[in-house]
Amino acid sequence: MLTIFDIKRFAVHDGPGIRTTVFLKGCPLRCAWCHNPESQEMKPITVDIMRKVNGKSVAGKRRYGERMEVDQLLEKVLRDLPFYEESEGGVSFSGGEPLMQPEGLLQLLQACKKHGLHTCVDTSGHVNWEHFERILPFTDLFLYDLKNMDPELHLRHTGVDNSLILANADKLLDAGARLVFRIPVIPGINTSERELATLIEFLKERAEKMTEVHLLPYHRIAGNKYRRLHMKELLADVDEPDQQLMHQLKEEFKRTGLEVIIGG
Repeated sequence: MLTIFDIKRFAVHDGPGIRTTVFLKGCPLRCAWCHNPESQEMKPITVDIMRKVNGKSVAGKRRYGERMEVDQLLEKVLRDLPFYEESEGGVSFSGGEPLMQPEGLLQLLQACKKHGLHTCVDTSGHVNWEHFERILPFTDLFLYDLKNMDPELHLRHTGVDNSLILANADKLLDAGARLVFRIPVIPGINTSERELATLIEFLKERAEKMTEVHLLPYHRIAGNKYRRLHMKELLADVDEPDQQLMHQLKEEFKRTGLEVIIGG
């Protein structure tokens, strides 16, 4: 049994090809820029909302979170099997942090591999190594977040330092996992000269064990969610990075020797 808060079909940014992305609830981080604040708590949450019905505003409820059995989720994932086969896609698990539900995630990954599906796990990396060890044989790709390299900045902006995250990344690479680092680009948070230089050096030192890095521009798209959840949007005044900045960063990150992709 797992607690999920969304299933996105025909996803094209969560790994190769056409995919189904399953979003699991629960996260050990509290990133100031979180796009899915409804994912942070493990338990389902019900909030008040207003809907438009025949041009009128009508009060209603929205529930973030649903408990589902592995077989139920697998049935939904397998509906689009022809699209996975045609596009060399598959299924991705995101969140939140999917490894906050390690037993259910392991069962899902094992079931997907029995059906020959390409599997991807989108992770913050802030989990016990033993959880990675168990899913490693059933995971074809890890999308691995790098947020701040400075431990104090990481602690300030996410609620945890990055020591466990960086250690797990190296263990995955040493174990031969296919890993793509994904870096959220947030002006004023991780775009200083010092942060960028440290990130680039970190990637250069590991370039022989990987092929690409993704730069993800920050988007202010979660405002309504924060209001519904009665949570403070910490970066409400931070501007989204423009195309000029993103292309400038792309050129800088090419110094790592990796393929650099804007988005992912």
